[in-house]
Amino acid sequence: MAHRVPVWLPYLKTVNESKGGVIHFEYKGGEETLKLSDISCVMIYGETEMSFKLPVFEKMTRAGIPIIYTRRNIASPMVIHGGLRHDSEDTVTAQILARENEKKRIHISRQLLVAKMESMKYLVPAIELPPHATIAELRNLEAQHAKKYWGEYFERIGRPEWSRRGAETGINPASSALDAGSHFISGIVLRWTLYHHLSPSHGFFHVPTDYQSLVYDLMEPYRGIFDFELMRVFVEYPNHKEKWVPFAINALKDKYNSRCYVPLTRQIVTYHEYS
Repeated sequence: MAHRVPVWLPYLKTVNESKGGVIHFEYKGGEETLKLSDISCVMIYGETEMSFKLPVFEKMTRAGIPIIYTRRNIASPMVIHGGLRHDSEDTVTAQILARENEKKRIHISRQLLVAKMESMKYLVPAIELPPHATIAELRNLEAQHAKKYWGEYFERIGRPEWSRRGAETGINPASSALDAGSHFISGIVLRWTLYHHLSPSHGFFHVPTDYQSLVYDLMEPYRGIFDFELMRVFVEYPNHKEKWVPFAINALKDKYNSRCYVPLTRQIVTYHEYS
């Protein structure tokens, strides 16, 4: 194989090694047989009763292959790796160098914000961004756009007196459901951030490293899409506010299972989570 590939293993059953560094994985729904040199990352998803085969996993990490274990109710995946990579595929160093380059950081932040506002055009138009705006100026424009967006959002669900941060008061179940949805989505984005050897704590638009700033960066282009799905819940079930959180999560799961076209790669893709 010309390039290393990630291995996605839902509900792993067995892992066995044969001669020549060949690993055989059996999981719910299929199996994979690959050489260590062809694997970039191993992600194990869902409950598994497989015994922990330390020698095999040790060989993987020594070969520079991180192993990620996660399931639906785990906020932070468990990661086993052999330390930072120092080869030509050291994506973390490349990420941090790009982050430290002000011009690149502004460009990436700008693209994230443009994509975010594009996903929210079903409610409010995007704000035109000045060609040489700084990160601080971009954040200020985002705040202006968000104020208009949430004002219109709560107007649409018949609750103009509510605000996005109203969950703290305990009287805004829509904001509580939106927060729950955000946590659900962030767990999936974190999973794939680690899967692709990126540092979740080194964002571009969200700068602090004491939380998963890159995860929140990468969520931005999709926020409007999932806000819309939750709006449908709020409008459809106005008299079941106590159930908005579970209804919202189920709506997001259904959305992830839908098919969508990706113009960049000219593919139709589906997020499929094994039940």
